[in-house]
Amino acid sequence: MSSIRARLAEQPEGYRIPIGRVLAIYVGLMLVVFLGSTDQTIVATALPRIVAEIGGLSQYAWIFTAYLLAATVSIPVYGKLGDVYGKRPMLLVSVSVFLVGSALCGLARSMPVLVAFRAVQGLGAGGLVPLAMATVGSIVPLRDRGRYQGFIVAAFAGGAGVGPLLGGFIVDRSSWPWIFYVNIPFGLLALAVISTRMSNPPRQMNRPVDWAGAGMLALTSVSLMLGLLWGGREYAWGSPEIVGTLGAALCFAVAFAFVERRAVEPILPLDLLRKAAVATSVASYALGGMVMLGSITYVPLFVQGVIGQSATESGLVLWPQFLGTSVTSFFVGHWIARRGRLRPTALLGPLVLTSGMILLWRLGPGATTGEVARDTVLTGIGWGMMAQVFILSVQNAVPRSMISSATALMVFSRSMGAALGVAAMGAIVNHGLPRGTRLDPGSLGGRHTVAPAVRAVLAHAITPAFFAAACFAALILPVAAFGVRNVDLRRSVDDETPPVGDVSASTVGGSS
Repeated sequence: MSSIRARLAEQPEGYRIPIGRVLAIYVGLMLVVFLGSTDQTIVATALPRIVAEIGGLSQYAWIFTAYLLAATVSIPVYGKLGDVYGKRPMLLVSVSVFLVGSALCGLARSMPVLVAFRAVQGLGAGGLVPLAMATVGSIVPLRDRGRYQGFIVAAFAGGAGVGPLLGGFIVDRSSWPWIFYVNIPFGLLALAVISTRMSNPPRQMNRPVDWAGAGMLALTSVSLMLGLLWGGREYAWGSPEIVGTLGAALCFAVAFAFVERRAVEPILPLDLLRKAAVATSVASYALGGMVMLGSITYVPLFVQGVIGQSATESGLVLWPQFLGTSVTSFFVGHWIARRGRLRPTALLGPLVLTSGMILLWRLGPGATTGEVARDTVLTGIGWGMMAQVFILSVQNAVPRSMISSATALMVFSRSMGAALGVAAMGAIVNHGLPRGTRLDPGSLGGRHTVAPAVRAVLAHAITPAFFAAACFAALILPVAAFGVRNVDLRRSVDDETPPVGDVSASTVGGSS
């Protein structure tokens, strides 16, 4: 026992705090990440049943998009407020808002109300992952971070993997509101750990918050999402409503760029994109978000509506994907910690991810759950090879004082990519569905209760969305090949990187 205490009291070279304190903080961070990842996927397997009971099949994607949209626009705000007030109080606020949104979602009895409360959930969820990852960046040196990142990846993948199973189990054996109520005990535990284990640095009240930029960013995102979701379904793509909505998104985007160029401290640190390592990692992370959440959203609908399996079984089919991501990322992190090489898995990962999505695209009404599981595990392995690499590449390329902003930018790009991906795939699926298509609750849960014509229609509508995801995945390879390089990873949390304008720093070590 004394040897364990002595080990925990050690402060390794390059660290600011003892290893025991690092592990204690990680417990709180893992709970926060687990909470956010579980909620993203627990809805996936339950949503077909929710839609069947309260209607709104054409608004299927909005359940995810409203959550992602609210989370995405709040990420930069949480990042800035975390710099001003500290990460601990902002994590407490983030978790609290998330729990309120969860309780309200359980009370919803119509699709518009549920979508609105999912947005409240998203406003809380926006701070969970970026604040947790920023905390990691301030307590563990980059060279060792691959090892510790395995814990965070395990929490995220574990929550994402448990979510579909738990969601399917709940709707098969109880009522769907409990998929939201189940967040509450986990959230309360996270609040307790954060309150008692994390410390808070002095406030930096002199740093302004770019509220104007945040507002323009929100208006841009909302206009873009409305155009994507309405186009081809509610209104024709060339209609005044869609042209006006997308035109408004473009105008707001221009206004956002104008405001950000003049902000003292921009809500999004776009100057960081002058470094090739940052710009390409941000783009790759966004494309990965489009692929991964898009598949998580529509694989359960394919399994339940096309193959005719239950909600629980559709969750089991997603489990190989999360397991593949978790295990692969864990070993990749240890390999990077030993070798310090980022480029090999950044190039191999997109090839594996694209292969998995192409196989999903080739499925039809006669597909089996085994074939779907085979394809999803490939997508999980592919993403696990590269997701951590992009984070490490960015955190190594920027000064230590900008790690929080850079991390928030990465999480923002993934969330925006996920929102765009779900919206785009939703538009493709809606375009392939005949008007008035509705799922009967009694038809879900068995191949013999789903009419062959319905299975064929759903397969025809969903598989083109998987092809679009395969195209997004294929784009990651040339982007990553251009910007991700093998570099000397920092060995201390106090080591510095050259200023943002020094682009050459991002390409040290060559391309091999």
